[in-house]
Amino acid sequence: MVEIPEHLLQRSKSARERLTGQTPSTDSPSEAVEPQEAAQSVETNSPSETPTKQIEEIPVVEDAPYVNAAKTRNKIPWWAASALLCLPIWAVIYVGTLERPAVEATGVLQHGAEIYAQRCASCHGANGGGGAGYKLADGEVLVTFPQMEDMVEWITKGSDGFGVGNSYGSPERGRVVAGGMPAFGDVLNAEEIISVVLHERAVFGNSEEAEIYAEELDHMIEAGEIDLDMYFDAESVTTSEIASIIENTH
Repeated sequence: MVEIPEHLLQRSKSARERLTGQTPSTDSPSEAVEPQEAAQSVETNSPSETPTKQIEEIPVVEDAPYVNAAKTRNKIPWWAASALLCLPIWAVIYVGTLERPAVEATGVLQHGAEIYAQRCASCHGANGGGGAGYKLADGEVLVTFPQMEDMVEWITKGSDGFGVGNSYGSPERGRVVAGGMPAFGDVLNAEEIISVVLHERAVFGNSEEAEIYAEELDHMIEAGEIDLDMYFDAESVTTSEIASIIENTH
């Protein structure tokens, strides 16, 4: 025969009393004991607190700024390093291909540039590229007029003074007078004509000789050693006369 535990019998009895509407009896000591046992079981079954384990923190040492910069900077690729080795050679070649710096317009050259803009640019172009008149830039002016005095004579007399069909500048150039070039002998004095000639030869012809001559002429005018305030006679002036005046300014 199986023995039934007392608390199970008590639970069964309580269930019957609830179903039949009877008042539960409080005489049995097992009823008072049951809640205590339940409380004890709850207390016994509750998990004990787990002690907190302290983790020792390891201090982080940061790198110095220059170390971080070395780690993060972009490295030069191998192909760029070989290109850098060629830079000095490239620089020498590049400098060799540079043109001489543009002439700074001062004194006689500045005066000549102003006259050219007022009197000549409308036909020969603002930069000497040509138009109604012949091209002067890219050294063309020196090819057409190798001698400065010939150029001064041409500007003084104009196309009417030389006559249409005659040689324009150097006969070796093969150009002829086409007409339309006015005579400036009565409009510009000797200093103004020489100034515009020096400007065209120095700037459009890239002539160092014209630059040196302009500097010498500036010194002479400033020192009062020469007076070019006179006018060339467009009808009678000759190349030798002009060459004599130019020679005296050297």
